[in-house]
Order: sequence, then structure tokens, then C-alpha cells
Amino acid sequence: MRKPLALLASLVMALTACSGSSTTSTTSGGIDAFTTRFDPTTISFAARLTPFTACDGVLSYFKQEALARVTAYGLEGGPGPIIYFRDGFAVPEAAMGDVVTTTMAAAFGSNDTAVDQSGTGNGFSGTNVQVAGVDEPDIVKTDGTRILSIVNGVLRYVDVSSGSPVLLGQLTLEAGWDQRFFADGDRAFVFSNGDMYAVPFFAEADARIMPPYGNGGQVTIVQEIDLGNPEAMKVVRTLRIDGTYLSSRAIGTTVRVVVSSYPQGLPFVYPSNDGAADIALETNRRIIQDSTIDNWLPGYVLYDGSGDEIHSGRLVECDRMNRPGDFSGFDTLSVLTLDLGSALDAGSGTGVIAKGETVYASASSLYVATNVWVPGDAAADALDDLNERYTTSIHKFDISGTGQARYLASGAIDGHLLNQYSMDEYDGFLRIAATEGAPWGTNDTTKSHIVVLAERGGDLVEAGEVGNMGKGESIYAVRFIGPAAYVVTFRQTDPLYVVDLRDPASPRVAGELKINGYSAYLHPLANGMILGVGQDADSDGRTTGSKATIFDVSDPSNPRVVSSWTLADSYSDVEWDQLAFLYWAPEDIVVLPMQSWSSQFFGAVVLKTDDGLREFGRITHHVEVTDEPSDCREVRPDSSDAGVVVLVCGEGETDTVPGYYCEPGYNDVREIEEGWGIDVGDVGDDETVSLCWPDYEQQDPQILRSLVIGDTLWTLSWRSLQANALTDLAVTGTVVWG
Repeated sequence: MRKPLALLASLVMALTACSGSSTTSTTSGGIDAFTTRFDPTTISFAARLTPFTACDGVLSYFKQEALARVTAYGLEGGPGPIIYFRDGFAVPEAAMGDVVTTTMAAAFGSNDTAVDQSGTGNGFSGTNVQVAGVDEPDIVKTDGTRILSIVNGVLRYVDVSSGSPVLLGQLTLEAGWDQRFFADGDRAFVFSNGDMYAVPFFAEADARIMPPYGNGGQVTIVQEIDLGNPEAMKVVRTLRIDGTYLSSRAIGTTVRVVVSSYPQGLPFVYPSNDGAADIALETNRRIIQDSTIDNWLPGYVLYDGSGDEIHSGRLVECDRMNRPGDFSGFDTLSVLTLDLGSALDAGSGTGVIAKGETVYASASSLYVATNVWVPGDAAADALDDLNERYTTSIHKFDISGTGQARYLASGAIDGHLLNQYSMDEYDGFLRIAATEGAPWGTNDTTKSHIVVLAERGGDLVEAGEVGNMGKGESIYAVRFIGPAAYVVTFRQTDPLYVVDLRDPASPRVAGELKINGYSAYLHPLANGMILGVGQDADSDGRTTGSKATIFDVSDPSNPRVVSSWTLADSYSDVEWDQLAFLYWAPEDIVVLPMQSWSSQFFGAVVLKTDDGLREFGRITHHVEVTDEPSDCREVRPDSSDAGVVVLVCGEGETDTVPGYYCEPGYNDVREIEEGWGIDVGDVGDDETVSLCWPDYEQQDPQILRSLVIGDTLWTLSWRSLQANALTDLAVTGTVVWG
């Protein structure tokens, strides 16, 4: 039996730092003038990390820590996958018999088996990455002559070399979900998450590739796709990894993949009544004592295109494992190195015994941070206490060159991170923006801060810090640009903070601007300007719709609004997914996917940034709706996001609304009024009430991504790929998926 369990404890490292002398040179001109000189040798450090040299040491560490923490319910206070009950407590079926003395091996055997998106320099846009030169996986990629996309698990190859789109081929991917990919030449690597059933089904009912029943848990799937013949694309290799796929980065053809794996080979029992607790605890202790290294470390299996196993093994060898100075849980955080220029293999892995969640990479370093979570049965007072001392741990890996990633250091800061944009490496320092306390809420005293960390002898230690930003608010957006940071916090208004980081030992808030609403994504423009995308809000902090704002930050002490654009009752995916954003500098355009239920607009808005911020046009992947308008009395809710319409129809009247499907028989008016907040009004005895829901098949589909090739703007939806002229947004070509 294999089942991932929640993280038991957090990494809380006690860091000490002292700063020595530093000098700063300043010139006029704003952010571009930020420069720094700092002596990192003045920083002191605490403990060093500990590498392992052999499996005996790794196994001994796991056993020692687990025996100190195991309970009658396993390692995290919750039950395992139990399928048989006996004598007052539950045991795995394979362990029937003398459960106290049955060993792991006997019962289950071994488990061996300043950034912008101005383009690439070749007349087409690339993925909206955080760091120039460090590619991120996405659902669409182009090299200027073809557009590859994965939507709803289908990989499509569209030739655009002639200017007109031609769908040459498509391939349904049968393993995993939420696929993202890199492509180079005739090869693509596709990354996805899955569970025990996420294995490649190359032949119907092929039992060779089904895992044994019970060997479940979260898995990472990497698939190599042969793109050489677009009409017959195929999966040629599949790598199945124990653990959760976090993210990946590519520099050239060198790909770094980050996976977090909880031990999946420990069949813990749990008591079905209080009297069996002692027996269950003793059994769980025996399970730990009899465990092997492969019960703790993640493994992998590599399949060929027919579903046959090529080889399998341990994801990270024991002499590539490390542990921080303080206990950080039982997860293995692995950084794998793959070569996109060669056939997919297991790669070379480096690991640390710690959990990971948020990934950031520069051209030479990769950082993985974890926001600590709590067991579900934690008491309220324990949560309050944890909120006071909540920390985020950070692990640094060297990814310079094309060889194996090398684990370098760990550290911790107070508070929690928003996303990958909360971290940034600059001049050898890691800058991190965090909100104090835990991520599950704020209070009137919550504040945010930026901490500057430096690597010293296996530790990431504090070089400087600036705090007290946004009292009672949380960070909603962060962007580091050179020696400056821009931080947006929000609760009722949107304070934009400009932070001067020229002196890492003494960062300071240089300026502040308060406006209604908030920005959830910040993007650098030219000439000291920044574009913010988020939500407008009233004076009480209630959001009212999408908002884009250009900020002038050329004078750090006096940030100001240049221009804003709003669309009521709407939202954009850019607010939580920066890959959905497009800025094409040669034409001064911004493309934002947009959805508005009240106006029934589903498409993309194109904004111009050449003279303030103005709407240039809108794009939809229009679907012709054949329903005739209803002759019934139509009642819509006051709330734009309710998404329903009520029809009150007399005899012979047709209950149809374009873009909706309607269900009659909702004559319980009170239920509609209470459940949906819709004042239906009086309903006659001879009238019927229909409740109408959005029919997604009849609505314009949501636009997911946009890109530019030459003088054409391309947009991707789940329904089609569409070409629009950059000059006037006229439709010039469409491929409909069907």
C-alpha cells in the first residue's frame, strides 16, 4: 500500500545576521539609477547543511525522526488506505496474521521497481517568463512557423508558415492532467500530475502497465513526444515519478524539474476504538523499524512507446541526498536534470529531505520555497500559535552549466509567500517579499516585509530587511526589477510600495501610492513605467471589475498613476496566471483574456500603451447562437456573477435565452429568491417559471493565451486558434478544433 501523507512539521531555522559597513552611490533618474556596493563577508551564519554519503545514513535518519513522531494513526494523525478490519483495529489486507510482528518486506516486498515580453528577436513573442532566458512550461509554444498547443489533454500542431493556419495533426495525451510543455525541434517534453491510474495506456486493457492494486499516490508524468511527423505525432517515452510535480525551467535544452515526494510505501494502521490505540502504535513503530530505504525515497519507472518498461530505480541516489539542520518533514524535494536535446531518461537528481511548493529560478540558481501547512486535526489554539510564528523555508540549488543540480543552502523567513514572483535573485542576493503570519488569513496587525538573504556556508542568512508595509493587508502582487521592488498590498485600498534595494543591508521604502482596488500582476514597461492588472474596488474594498493601470515609477519617491482602464463586472486570468499575459513592445499592445457575465463578453481585450492606456479593440472566438430570444418575462439577478436567468412564461410562450439552456418547473419562487437573490415578482396561476443556466457550448469560448508572429495576433481557446491582423484586429484565419 502506498499513500502520500500530509507534512507533519515545518522547517524553522534560527538565523542570525549582522551587517557591516556598506557604501551606496546614487544618481538622479529613478529606478534605473539604483546601484550598489556591498561586502557579503560581513554576514555571519548559523548552521551548515548535512549531506549524506550512503543509504544507511539516510535510512537511519528517517527511522529516528519517524519513531520520535509516529502515533497510533501513523505519521500525520490520519488513517492510511485501510481495506480490512479485525480485532478492534484496522490493518492492510496483506498484513493479516500476526500484525505486530509482520515486517514490511514480508507483507509488501520491495519498492525498487528587467524583464518584458518584447519578443525573441525573430519577430514572434515568447512565453511571458519571469526571468529573461529562463523558459517556463506552458500550454502553447511557437518558433514563428508553427504553433503547438495542449488544451484539454490534446496536443495540436498548426503550421502558420504561410500566414494561414493549417492543422497538421493532433495527439490525445492519455496520462496525467493540467499538461504544460517545452518544445525543441522535433521533440517536446510534457509535464503533468497524476494519481495511481495516471499511467500510459498504449493498448486497450493492457495489464502490463497497470500498477498493482494499492500502489497509489501522487505521481509526476513526463512524456516525450515525437513531433517529426505532425500528422502522426506519438508518445515515444513516458517517465512516471513518485511525487507531485511542482514546476520546471529550461535554459537552452537543459531542463530542471522539481518534484516533491512524500513516502508512499508505509502501510500504517489505525485503531477503530480507544482500546486498540496501544496495539496500533506498536504496529506502526514496527513498520518503521522494518522499513527499507525504498519505502522512504521516491522511485521512477521509464516506459517506451509501447508501454514496456525500459528501466526503473530510485529517483535520487543516497549520496545525492541532503538534510537541513532542523527537521523539515519526511518529504524528498528532488531537482532532476533532463536534456531536451536527447531522448527522455530519468536524468540526474539531487534531493533534500524537505517539502517544496513554490519554484523560482535565475540563470544560475534555483530556489524552492514551502509555505507550511497544518494537520487537519490541529486545535484552534495551535493554529493561532502557528500564525504568530509562521515561517517559510527556502532551499537553493546551483543550476549553472548543464550538469547535475547541486544543493547549496537552506534558510527561512517569517511569513508566507504569494507566488514565484515573491522571490528574485540579484547580484548574488535573494530578495523575498512575504506577508507575516499564515496564508489562511490576515488581521488588523498583519504587515508585509522584504528580506534580503545571502548564502554563507550552507545557509541563507539575512543581510537586510524592510518591513511595516500594508498594515492589516496582504501582498497581492510583487515585481522585482533590478535594485528595486514594487509591492502591492490590499484590503480596502491598493498601496503600491516602491522599495529601494540598492543597499542589501539597509533596504528602505522609497515611495508609496494609494488607490482603490489592487493589482494582481505587475509588468515592466519602458521609460520607468509599470503596468498593473487586477481589480477595481470601491472605498469599502468591494471589487467591481477588471482594472489595468500604468504607474510612473521613474521617481521612486513619488509613484503616480498615468492612466487606467476598467471593465465592470469582469475578471482576467492574468490575475492568477501570468502566462496568460501578453505585452508586445514593438506595437505597444497588451492583450488580456477577459470574462464578464453581466455583458456576456468572453474573449480578449487589446490595450494600447503608446499614449496612456486605451482600449484598441476586442477579440472573440465567436460562436453563432441559433436560439430565438424569449417572449417570456425575463428576470436577471442583481449580482453579475450569479450566472442564471429566470423566465416567467405564459401559455404558449417559448422559454429560450440565447446562450443558455432552460429548465422549467421552478415555481417555488421563494427558493429562487432565497437561493439566488432574484426578485421574481408575482407569478400567475397560469404561468410557469424556468431557471436558465449558461450553455457553454453556445457561448464564445474563454481565450486562454495570445501570441504574436510577424503582423498577426494569435489567440488560443479551448475551441479554436484564431489569427487577427495587428493593424485593425480583423480576423484573418481560424482553425476550429470541432
